[in-house]
Amino acid sequence: MSFTMIKRITLVLFLFVAVSSSSSAQESVKLFNSAIQKAQAGDMPGAVAEFDKCLALDGENADAYYWRGLAKAAMGQTNEAISDFGFATKINPNYAEAFLRRGTLYNNVGNPKAALDNLEAAVNLLPKNMDAYLNRGIALANLGQHERAIKDFSTVLENDRTKEIVYINRGISYRKLEQYDKAIEDFASAIRYNKMSAAGYVNRGIVYRMQEQFEFAIADYTQAIVIDPNNSDAFYNRGIAYAKRDQHQDAIRDFSKAISINPEDADSYMNRGIEKVIIGKKEDGCTDIVKAANLGLVVAIDERNKFCGF
Repeated sequence: MSFTMIKRITLVLFLFVAVSSSSSAQESVKLFNSAIQKAQAGDMPGAVAEFDKCLALDGENADAYYWRGLAKAAMGQTNEAISDFGFATKINPNYAEAFLRRGTLYNNVGNPKAALDNLEAAVNLLPKNMDAYLNRGIALANLGQHERAIKDFSTVLENDRTKEIVYINRGISYRKLEQYDKAIEDFASAIRYNKMSAAGYVNRGIVYRMQEQFEFAIADYTQAIVIDPNNSDAFYNRGIAYAKRDQHQDAIRDFSKAISINPEDADSYMNRGIEKVIIGKKEDGCTDIVKAANLGLVVAIDERNKFCGF
């Protein structure tokens, strides 16, 4: 499970006041203010168009690049937003918010090294900004630096002990370090602060399963499914727990449900295939295992050789 946190882009009114008497400078300020107002009204394409005009007049306007980046991020144009935040930091190397936004987006697109580079700068420039610590922790965890990640997550929790997402991310890092009791404690805290935390139940269930406490694991996965009936991770992991208890039909049912939710779930195809082979449905099972291999799951090739003989 990867460590991710998608933050909603919120635009606040930010108007420039013209300080130059030149017509081009005044027009640039006018366009900037118009862009902000369009963004406030939810017209992101209109805002981007106005920022484009503003930057055509003043290509060194770091704020215009930053706010255009926010508008593009709100439109789902992640790579373009990352580029704009980069222009903002190039013009103004102390543009802390731009480093933070770019680092967060790099986390979201699965580039933790680039995320870390930006978030290190954000933390240095914003030493009291908990979002900077949280997102740096996510980047560190995705790079496998779990001890450092735990320190960042703990810093956030010292500031606010009610943040469910932080407990979940720290719990995952503890699990990766095989500190299972601490992981369970964090997932329990996530559930305590949000009783509808499907992620909290799924992740605690994973730890119980790793400890071979399958009854507890199944109970947690089931609770996650009650909260979120389309949680493919919950069905997949419950299927694994059922398989460990030799409840093969139950496992097949859960893997099938996970696949119906996420048709590209190679792990569910492979495990469903293995379960089918075990109960004597070799042909159907091998079809599933081959499907998993075709979806890019390398370990499925070994399972295909083991169970299917080709």
